[in-house]
Amino acid sequence: MNKMPLIALVGMLSLSSAVSAEEEFSYTAKVGADMWWGSTKLNEVRQDDDSNSPSLYFAFEHNAPMLPNASFRYTSIDTDALAFDKYDYTFYYTLLEHTLMNFDAGLTFTQYSNSNYIEPKATGAKTSTFDEFTWSFYGNAEINVPDTNFDIIGTMEFGDSSGIKSTDLMAGVQYRIPVSESEIALRGGYRVIDLDSDEFFSSELGKSFVMVDGWFAGAEVRF
Repeated sequence: MNKMPLIALVGMLSLSSAVSAEEEFSYTAKVGADMWWGSTKLNEVRQDDDSNSPSLYFAFEHNAPMLPNASFRYTSIDTDALAFDKYDYTFYYTLLEHTLMNFDAGLTFTQYSNSNYIEPKATGAKTSTFDEFTWSFYGNAEINVPDTNFDIIGTMEFGDSSGIKSTDLMAGVQYRIPVSESEIALRGGYRVIDLDSDEFFSSELGKSFVMVDGWFAGAEVRF
């Protein structure tokens, strides 16, 4: 059994600050959706068909002691040569909370489903599926531009499990709009998913990897 996820989670648990018994329980929920215009690259061969990929996510953060925050994200990729649904279940702690910067760290558990890979060859192309369950390290940061409602945002996931070396990176900008007791954030930026596997994506054409990268835009509601 791979003990790395458990060791990492225990380590972050010891770093997280506990809420005193007298402090009143509070929470924040986030719901958001992005549209991602991704371009696919298979074994170093850039594909002609792009993917207009929706991404939906939900996060629940609180001040209860020791318990991690949690989030869920769904992303769908659908092209002729590469397709998969990606379900991310993330458990994390806020390690830095400041007026100008917030930083979270934790673990993400990912389920790939409805997957299909077609080797980019004219004849004799190999096909495979990679409906695997993986885990990765997670980090998220928001850096406020002083005296504005603009933030620089970034999320990263790095992992190597179940025969897949995975990277999921996002960087962008958001603008927060206060609305009554909630807040709306308009956001946009660039996202990259890179999956490397000799088991699932091997090809004589080049390195054994698939990649989806492109611009995204979306909105988030916090309450």
